[in-house]
Amino acid sequence: MGQVTRAEKGGNASDPQEHPAARAEHPGAALHCRNLECRRGGFSLQVEHLSIKAGEKIALLGENGCGKTTLFQALAGLLPFRGNIEFIAPQGEGERNQTGREAEFLRWERLNPEERARHMAYLPQEAGLLFNLTVNEVLALTLAGQRPLQGEARAAALRAAAMEDFLERPFQALSGGEKRRVMLARVLCRGCVFTLLDEPTAPLDMRHATLFMRHAARIPGAVLAAMHDVSLALRYFQRFLLMKEGRILYDVAKEELATDMLETIYGIGLERCGDLVMPEL
Repeated sequence: MGQVTRAEKGGNASDPQEHPAARAEHPGAALHCRNLECRRGGFSLQVEHLSIKAGEKIALLGENGCGKTTLFQALAGLLPFRGNIEFIAPQGEGERNQTGREAEFLRWERLNPEERARHMAYLPQEAGLLFNLTVNEVLALTLAGQRPLQGEARAAALRAAAMEDFLERPFQALSGGEKRRVMLARVLCRGCVFTLLDEPTAPLDMRHATLFMRHAARIPGAVLAAMHDVSLALRYFQRFLLMKEGRILYDVAKEELATDMLETIYGIGLERCGDLVMPEL
């Protein structure tokens, strides 16, 4: 089956709402992938084309082992790949680069880790620390060249993860869900143009998953999140990538996401009522 795209269907994602958890809008930013191929053992990820524009909120759906994490790690520069990943870097309002243009194409694989980290934040499925740091010290950890959000933007990120009262607590003394919320807050405090979230709400209870998703859906930066809770994804995302066996089978807007598409990638019968999706009895 060939990839079905939003362009073929004429769909458009709705514009994100403004939110204080970003330094500025990034109207010229975009990430384009062409003929991306990545191999891990006997598994092969192949993405013919994928474009992510500034502000888009995209859910990546698929079974375990279908290639979601491999795609994230390739985009984050953590795995070698074939093909092209191009990043359109905005120069800022009224600013021009040395060529006189307000934005420029950059080959993603040619950027060093510090340069990538200025534009992209990545939260893996499992992110922890062995050091005896406080929550506040964990949030302050950055790579060279990064500038974490401050003031109200930082406070908004902490509220989204319900971490305001945890800043002086030792990270190692927290529960698994609380540690996850710290790492979510740390990613949000980065204020990057692009944010990759690999199963961000998997260990969270209903309240904290909802708080985080409400915030993530409103930040101006683009968000690509691998989700297993389809109903939660339908509530907060406007674009959906459906993956199976290392291929993106569907790239559609929320209003175009059909139940039979979900049944194709999950291999089971489903019932859907609005944003609620459940397996057939």
